[in-house]
Amino acid sequence: MAQLTLRQAHEADHAPIVAAIQTWWGDTRTPDEARELSLLLPRLFLQHFAATSLILNEVGIGIEVKAEAEDPTPGGATGTTGVTLVTDVTDAGPGTSSAQPTERIAGFLVGFHSPDRPGTAYIHFVGVHPKLRHQGVARQLYERFFAQAAAAGRQEVRAIVSPANKPSIAFHRAMGFEPDAGDYESNGVPVHRDYDGPGHDRISFRRLLAVPPTATGATGATSTATAPG
Repeated sequence: MAQLTLRQAHEADHAPIVAAIQTWWGDTRTPDEARELSLLLPRLFLQHFAATSLILNEVGIGIEVKAEAEDPTPGGATGTTGVTLVTDVTDAGPGTSSAQPTERIAGFLVGFHSPDRPGTAYIHFVGVHPKLRHQGVARQLYERFFAQAAAAGRQEVRAIVSPANKPSIAFHRAMGFEPDAGDYESNGVPVHRDYDGPGHDRISFRRLLAVPPTATGATGATSTATAPG
């Protein structure tokens, strides 16, 4: 079984993440298409949103947390994970060995807590090494992001998916996301026409979070932040 560590991202992770995107998506895209895909993750995301982004590494330190329940996979199937996720790794910052770009990245999640919508967190880009797919790794990345967002008083997580990406649609629905109303339906899912520009239709997904009473920005039993409708 693979043994992995999960830590906060740093700006130094940008280059290895870009390299991973161009390599991992090589099984479904041409080299030019994979390079174009990597442009969706400019360095600014790791400069300004590293604190809310996650890196999964193949190293053997930390506290083991083994998932034994059935996991929904990006393909929509279920199965028990074969991955031991090692969490709670002390991260002393980009000047330490835990943040060096030479680490072997096994997965990543780039997301942020919206500065304009105080109740919302957003997942921008997620990748998992092809050999670790369908083993619950993406699910664990999402669940860690959910937990951190809820602890910060965020009431919902949003994500955008292409209507042509059926595995991603199935995965997000399995993770509890629901699509917003759209302009038309594709395979029974509401789609927003020209969401990202002419001809770039998208599905807007939303997942509600259970915000703990002790969350940052919370008063009493609920957060004071107002989530957009």
